[in-house]
Amino acid sequence: MRLLSPQVLRNAAALYGVHVVTYALPLLTTPFLARTLGPGAWGALAVAQAFALLVALLIEFGFDLSGTREAARRQEDRASLGALLSSVTVAKGLLTVTAALLTLAAQQWVPAFRQEPLLLWVAFAWAAAQALNVMWFFQGIENLARVSTLDIGLKAAGTAAVFLTVRGPADAWLVPAAQGAAALASAGLCLWLAARHAPLTWPGWAAVTGAVRLGTNMFVFRAASSVYASSAAFLLGLFVSPQLVGYYAGADRIARAFQGLLSPLHRALFPRYARMVHLPPAQAREALASGMRLMAGAGLLLSLCAVFGAPLLVQILLGPAFGESVPLLRVLGLLPAVIAVNIVLGLFWLLPRGMDLTFNLTVLGAAALNAGLIVWLVPRGGPLAMAGAVVVTELAVLAVLTVAYALTRRGPVPAETLGRSA
Repeated sequence: MRLLSPQVLRNAAALYGVHVVTYALPLLTTPFLARTLGPGAWGALAVAQAFALLVALLIEFGFDLSGTREAARRQEDRASLGALLSSVTVAKGLLTVTAALLTLAAQQWVPAFRQEPLLLWVAFAWAAAQALNVMWFFQGIENLARVSTLDIGLKAAGTAAVFLTVRGPADAWLVPAAQGAAALASAGLCLWLAARHAPLTWPGWAAVTGAVRLGTNMFVFRAASSVYASSAAFLLGLFVSPQLVGYYAGADRIARAFQGLLSPLHRALFPRYARMVHLPPAQAREALASGMRLMAGAGLLLSLCAVFGAPLLVQILLGPAFGESVPLLRVLGLLPAVIAVNIVLGLFWLLPRGMDLTFNLTVLGAAALNAGLIVWLVPRGGPLAMAGAVVVTELAVLAVLTVAYALTRRGPVPAETLGRSA
């Protein structure tokens, strides 16, 4: 199976387009919204959006990985693809109801939500529409060109609607409303296109619970990764001044932007590896080596740009007041190179072989190790120690994944994994 086929390259280009639009459009609206809404409404919107991201995480439930993996394995069987699409769609519907009940509880408990119920529920609708999208299905069948173009166009229209409708602090709810309308249109049209490829049917409760069971492992991974990534600034703030947290947060955002550039590439490659479970071990290792050269090369290039370009990047993106962020970025800039290798060993080797538990335990262990290193090192070394703790944690993940690969590189894929992918 050719790794970098024209189809993979087209899918990677489509995913990079979605990635750029997803991150660029919010940057375009930020100055406008900050001035138009003012600090109070802008802050309320930020709180509602942060909660909405948690809602989306729950509804998505890791299906972006587990669903993609299963769709890739069933590419040639439309009936099986239809059953998968139907079961995941019903499962997400049930998760949406659960998320709505949790949102209702949050409205009662959180003062900011009690004061702005309209903003809360519109943000919920935006998150649900985002999470209900079936982009995972098209990623799995490796046919992303049409739906990515559709998604990009609708997101651009949603952003334009923000500029046209928001006129003052009272219009904060129109921001998620405009974005949510675009997301809902994208989700509906993508589901219609998916159903044309693999007709929807009632899957039965056994299939729905099976889909939830498959998604659970990936939900644990996504949840742990989100907490691990978002908790750094919070934990640092327990030990140092807000100003020092600001220096770290600025460097961290730049480093994660570089790291994020790996995402479209590995998402385009992941379905290929999910379909390689039937290959003999020698061919599987050869395919993994090809992916390693590609991903590690991209990660190394990104790290070199971040490390050696740190002074210029900080000057342009953060300003002259953030000079203390330069050494932090030089340390955090090592992450893309390390994480690229971790992606290959974790997503391209362990997950296709059904070793979800090993992968999840590694991620959970990394989160615990990172927290321990922060508590131990940051009081002594401040933000620079924090950056070092993050890099050491990723190196520890690399060590564990390398051992897992060494132990399984010559063995066959577990029979239950082969049976599930048949």
